[in-house]
Amino acid sequence: MEDTTPIPTGDLLIFLAQRVDDNRTDLISRYQQALRETLFANRAEVRPNMLKNIAADEAEALLSFLHQSALSGAERGKQLYQTGLGEQAVLRLGEVTRHFFLTHLECEQFASMLETVHAYQETVIQGFVQGIEKNHLIELERTRNALQGGSS
Repeated sequence: MEDTTPIPTGDLLIFLAQRVDDNRTDLISRYQQALRETLFANRAEVRPNMLKNIAADEAEALLSFLHQSALSGAERGKQLYQTGLGEQAVLRLGEVTRHFFLTHLECEQFASMLETVHAYQETVIQGFVQGIEKNHLIELERTRNALQGGSS
């Protein structure tokens, strides 16, 4: 039987990272399924053979966030945008992450876990939006250059 003592907040990230490590195959499988479900909602062509790698990368990014290592959630969001995922797929990955932890944690840990997952997803979405904004600026610059080149 598992210990249901509330986890001190200082140890929460380590605990959540251990849950991801212990159940990585399950998490990647859940991510793959979510990506399959949103395959046609992406903004660019994402082929089915890419889903396993995207799912594995998402699990690694979550671990990096929990270990507070180099890759930030914002960087992950930018990567997801560059991969060609759409908004629906990114939001669905967040739902899967929450559901994964709800499945693998005790009730006493839900509130702290949800706050942590929310913080991760918020930074991922911010990075995704930054990717969109950067792409729009690049496209505006291309259009401006094309118009200026055409009017000479």
